Amino acid sequence: MAEEKPKSKKMLIIIVAVVLVLLLVVGGVVAALMLSGSSGHGDQEAGQEEVVKKKDKKKKKDKEAAPVFEKLEVFTVNLVGDSNEMLQTELNVELHDEHMKETLKSYMPKIRNNVILLLSSKKADELKTPQGKQKLIDELKKTINEAMGVDEEEGVQGVTLSSFILQ
Repeated sequence: MAEEKPKSKKMLIIIVAVVLVLLLVVGGVVAALMLSGSSGHGDQEAGQEEVVKKKDKKKKKDKEAAPVFEKLEVFTVNLVGDSNEMLQTELNVELHDEHMKETLKSYMPKIRNNVILLLSSKKADELKTPQGKQKLIDELKKTINEAMGVDEEEGVQGVTLSSFILQ
């Protein structure tokens, strides 16, 4: 029996040592995976966070950049109604970037057509109020972006009226 106690102590020491080594190895692997960011699901989350951060930086950069405006030709149209009223207006469009100027110019015949159709479908009474003008501005922005086949984020950001004459 005296011999069994040293064997059991030796076995206990070996088992404890193996468990400690295993814990150290597992802990090291977990730490390495966390630091390298290659933990499968964590990778996707980290990738998504990086994409969001890049988009936020781009938005901040876009907001800091000077606006890009392009002046359109003067539009003169007859308005709907019996009074033979006319509208003459000059528009400026705010674009997402310089590249969109070329796109805008290449679509100008289609844009001009669609803007004329929109303007000539209006009544003078609709356009006399500030709310009517703002509604027209929103419709113009949508019409121009649709003519170019782009969404608001990459196309026309806004429309301003340089002149607006109802006769």
